Amino acid sequence: MKIAFFWTWHFSKNILNNILENKDFEVLLAVSQPDKAVWRKQEIEQTEVKKLSLEKNIKILQPEKLRNNEEFFLELRKLELDFIVVVAYWKIVPNEVLTAAKYWAINIHGSLLPKYRWASPIQESIKNWDLVTWLTIMYMSQWMDEWDILAIKEVKIDILDKTENIFKKFEEIWTELLTNTLKKVISWELKWMKQDDNLATYCSKIEKKDWEINFNEKTAKQIYDTFRAYSEWPWIYSYYNWKKISFEDCFYYDIDLDEDDELKIWDIIEIEDEHNNKNKEIWVICKKWIFIIKQIKLEWKKTMDINTFINWNKNFINYTFN
Repeated sequence: MKIAFFWTWHFSKNILNNILENKDFEVLLAVSQPDKAVWRKQEIEQTEVKKLSLEKNIKILQPEKLRNNEEFFLELRKLELDFIVVVAYWKIVPNEVLTAAKYWAINIHGSLLPKYRWASPIQESIKNWDLVTWLTIMYMSQWMDEWDILAIKEVKIDILDKTENIFKKFEEIWTELLTNTLKKVISWELKWMKQDDNLATYCSKIEKKDWEINFNEKTAKQIYDTFRAYSEWPWIYSYYNWKKISFEDCFYYDIDLDEDDELKIWDIIEIEDEHNNKNKEIWVICKKWIFIIKQIKLEWKKTMDINTFINWNKNFINYTFN
């Protein structure tokens, strides 16, 4: 079975590696985003898919664009592919690509479609306090996440799960679900399911304002769930003395301190540990409940646990975020 993979996301490396170990499949091509300059040094970095492809001698293409790219379309058609598999490629895939394989193009999506169409279903699930999500394998069309479903698999979301944890859970089931589905497509054992567009919901575009925290507008749990959604990138943040401060570990308590007239929303307070005075809890008063800071990173500084940070920033206690 001849396959081309359109993948960029870093978890794709392990999944692609697992596919390569299956003798029923022959990966002829990997397509990834162009290499980009990253971090402050602006060093060129290859995607994980490209690194693995080079290691395994798989042909790799990195087109700047897909639309009206006749040279790229010709390369695809020459391979006489059975399937094109697309995951987190982050470009609109035109019809010339979708029809380049004998059995069409297959997409893997992180929700039970038609719920959470578009690019950030895992983050949306976590922010909405969902207890489960789904891995969906579907046919692709030019209209994002709208075509027929081939297979689904449930994945539980625990209270401590962050986005990367859910992706790792996907990784554990992804390969088997995908390979079994492709085999059943070829043998005509699958009956695909149409989506009900009337039930469709959509992921909003992730913007910088989504991970900047306003303690006056959100409950502590909403802030914690936003942290889970945007961990380990780009982290939720606020500002301390005009510097960006990121929260890299945190939790919440469902208690209120409304009876204390001296406290107001955004206040930071220090709570003594009755067993160990060196390890104190740092609370932020929210619209509802208490946000607990555990690990923090001040702009241009290293990540620190909260007690170490306070040792170097005494005025953080009794500071008020605004």
